[in-house]
Amino acid sequence: MKAKGLLFGAAVVLVLSAPSRADVIFDNTSGIGLETTGTVFMNGLYEGYEALSEERTWATDLLDGEHFNHKARRAARRSSVMPDEIMDRDLLEADIPDLSAGLVRLRTAYDRGGRTIAPELAATAQVSFDCWIEAAEGVNPATGLMSHSAWRQEDVERCRDQFEKAMAELEPLTTYRLTEFRKPAGSPAAPMPVPQIAAAPEPFTVYFAWDSEAVDGAGNRVIDDAVAAADDLGIVDYTITGHADRSGAEDYNLQLSLRRADAVRSALISRGVKEGGISVAGRGEAEPAVQTADGVREPANRRVEIILL
Repeated sequence: MKAKGLLFGAAVVLVLSAPSRADVIFDNTSGIGLETTGTVFMNGLYEGYEALSEERTWATDLLDGEHFNHKARRAARRSSVMPDEIMDRDLLEADIPDLSAGLVRLRTAYDRGGRTIAPELAATAQVSFDCWIEAAEGVNPATGLMSHSAWRQEDVERCRDQFEKAMAELEPLTTYRLTEFRKPAGSPAAPMPVPQIAAAPEPFTVYFAWDSEAVDGAGNRVIDDAVAAADDLGIVDYTITGHADRSGAEDYNLQLSLRRADAVRSALISRGVKEGGISVAGRGEAEPAVQTADGVREPANRRVEIILL
């Protein structure tokens, strides 16, 4: 995490001199051994982040141990858990292009229904990406400078290889839209094979620009995939929940989240979804995907979640 270099030395001293005090300052255990009752994707995220939390805590990286512990807890609660952002980490300039490209690949697979089509692979890919970006942020404990080549390169390569392996299997499954697998109307031929879809799909998430309620091209593709998945599963009821980041006044953000939800609702209706099957809610800044201080612009929190009932 950012400012990790400043905290690393203090954390090591804290662990060596007063382990019981470390338990008070860092919450590294509250997500361990929780009961999971979510979907395959959310349960996969929980298992992966729980393991990362224990691994990083054992390595005396208490800050990231706590970070992954909190992600495990959110996954166990079936709350939205997003991959880490490039801006969240202090990275070497040389590492940013590969990590940015990996994050784009992951988001593209999600936009195309990857969490629904192959939930285990999607969870592995996300946890491996977070493992990769965390390892790339390694701070040399001797110098306090950003340099993972001496002591974290093995972790970087291991996590990156796990990510690449998962994406190599996930991306072919999400290359085609769900609508392209349907049998043409009136065709006497045998039905074409369809991807295996989980009985309870993960929420489809539409992201928004700052202070905007306009659905962009990527958002429209997510909505298309949600409608296609609902049609394939015979689902007719949708719950639409809007959210905002904490960069504005609380009352304003509540109204903005509702406008975003209404924009997605209108987009669904324009695609033939019956108005009576859509329920709309706005949460404002009350349920962020990423916890931030007040006033922070966070892209992951500017979203609308589409849940198929």
